[in-house]
Amino acid sequence: MNRLDDASRAQVRAADPARSSWVMANAGSGKTRVLTDRVARLLLAGTPPERILCLTYTRTAAAEMQARLFERLGRWALMADDALCTELQRLQEDPLEATPEFLARARRLFAQALETPGGLKIQTIHAFCDAILRRFPLEAGVSPDFRVIDERSLAALLADLREAMARRAEAGTDPAFDLMAMRMPDTTLDGLIRAIQSGRDLFPPGVTEAALAKLFGVAPGESLESLLARLLGNVGPGFLERLVEVLLGGSTNDVKAGERLQAALQLGETGALLQTLEGLLLTGSGPNAGTSRAGKFPTKATREVLGEDVELLDAMADRAEALRPKRLGLLGLQDAVALHGFARGFLDLQARLKADRGALDFDDLIAGVEALLRSGAAGWVLYRLDGGIDHILVDEAQDTSPAQWRIIEALSEEFFSGEGARPAGRTLFAVGDLKQSIYSFQGADPAVFAEMKQRVARRLEGLGSELHEAALEHSFRSAPAVLRVVDG
Repeated sequence: MNRLDDASRAQVRAADPARSSWVMANAGSGKTRVLTDRVARLLLAGTPPERILCLTYTRTAAAEMQARLFERLGRWALMADDALCTELQRLQEDPLEATPEFLARARRLFAQALETPGGLKIQTIHAFCDAILRRFPLEAGVSPDFRVIDERSLAALLADLREAMARRAEAGTDPAFDLMAMRMPDTTLDGLIRAIQSGRDLFPPGVTEAALAKLFGVAPGESLESLLARLLGNVGPGFLERLVEVLLGGSTNDVKAGERLQAALQLGETGALLQTLEGLLLTGSGPNAGTSRAGKFPTKATREVLGEDVELLDAMADRAEALRPKRLGLLGLQDAVALHGFARGFLDLQARLKADRGALDFDDLIAGVEALLRSGAAGWVLYRLDGGIDHILVDEAQDTSPAQWRIIEALSEEFFSGEGARPAGRTLFAVGDLKQSIYSFQGADPAVFAEMKQRVARRLEGLGSELHEAALEHSFRSAPAVLRVVDG
């Protein structure tokens, strides 16, 4: 009789190799053990080692899992029957059928794994993509002998690119660097460059200012100058100068308002004048922020001094409320144009430098394989790979980026359709914890973890099967009080 506590039973069920599973795992709940158990059980079930792909997030995690698995298989090879039976029974709920043939198979797994060409595929997504591109360089359009830029080399390359863009701006050949630098402190430019590097898909080539204007609701020909003209409406020449004069003779608050307007007029910059008028004519904060102050500005005594002009001022305040979204849209458009120009200039220059050096960075590996699996060669590539992968395991799935999920989805496409969904069983396993997502700056999106679960579940339903969902909630590392705080 195999007696398991609830935590161990949850691990055993999550590691069942016969079904696709989506597992939420708390920190310290035995996630690595479940991954190792699942691979071991797949091997015990007769799955050839080369047909298993386990994707981990870091090389350290991949090495740890490899070490654990080989240590276990090595022990099995040397165990006496009784000890081996006890060990294997811990992997399952049902009573173990320990035939001599089954035990012999367990003992052979260590040698079988060692002798697998290329070794067990327990690797990072980047290492996997590296291998794919080296296997299909012509189809992917990359140099067969490309080199991968490590983090240190990438940091040096980014610094070189920043300096190159600054020199181009100084020479007057490309203002993109200056347009961006004037919008943010110099100390934050490196962070922006890193964000562009990891979010390159957000800056596709060929995006026009007209396309961006549409996103910001800016009509063709609309400008800050046209907004100022609409704001002023039918007030005659010199109205704002007369308003300044009256305000400077009013209360303390009116004097401050008059000084602000006077400074904006003297500056002669349309955007600054619009912003100043908006600051005077609209409520600045609270639940009514952005609403007209018609009838409330300036103070009562100063409004009396304005006489009939007060009606023009109130009408201008109402127009300011209506035009405020337009002004903000124009400012957003200006920033977006500057950002996109800077990003495209940076990415294009980076692409040329990397091409000259025959180099790819980690993001290029992902982008290259994703593009390959969407190209006309995808069918051939998947055909070649399809015979080699029956089971995919994804570790730290909450930190898997959308592009990486698209690769995994393409690789597992045949798992759930046509003859690819063969009776022997092909499975997809993902384990993660949304509370531990820490790589959003590299493009990871925890929401995609949930979206992918739903998509896989629907595919399985179409085959008359179902996705097993499990939760590993018991932590073997943390005290209950700590877990209650983390879980909220």
